[in-house]
Amino acid sequence: MKKSMVLLSVLAVLMMAFSGCVDGNDPAANGTDTNTSEANANVSVDMGTADMSAIDPAPAGFEYLASLSLSAADIKQDYEAENVSGILGGSEGMYKYSDGNDFYVDVLEFEDSTAAEELIFEYKSSFSPLRTGSRFVEESFNGHFATKITEYSTIGGEQVPRYSYIWQHENYVFVVYGNTGDASVVKELAEATGY
Repeated sequence: MKKSMVLLSVLAVLMMAFSGCVDGNDPAANGTDTNTSEANANVSVDMGTADMSAIDPAPAGFEYLASLSLSAADIKQDYEAENVSGILGGSEGMYKYSDGNDFYVDVLEFEDSTAAEELIFEYKSSFSPLRTGSRFVEESFNGHFATKITEYSTIGGEQVPRYSYIWQHENYVFVVYGNTGDASVVKELAEATGY
């Protein structure tokens, strides 16, 4: 009986916390402030990284599954950025494509644009040159340049290309990748971010 009461109490507290009902007197805390300025309408300023990695609506063929939080330690490890300071955190949006392949949209937040640039530099520096072809190719979409990165995985005894796109928007870094050999599908998801 005690366990069920404790469980009910914990669930009630969590429900109140997630609904924003803990302190209804602070409209800025629960997102109901009607006195927001026009500058707050800028998506990149107000939206958290989880919202930025959840593309709505997702492009045709993509199904959004969930977003996971990324800590500064996760980002440093995943992006070979142990020496980069100013990492605040991020999120990883997970998608399933109609052909069954998995895709990801990582949105990384930094204290400033200089730290974001530094992460991209460090990450790109972690790759060795390809024997043939270019590992990094600059492409343009959504009014900016992004770097398409080519990597190879061994699948079924064959070297298969895998692609990712990385770019900076203000103090954010976006990375879009998937387990497909079709760079155009990865680019389609990258373009759908709107950033």
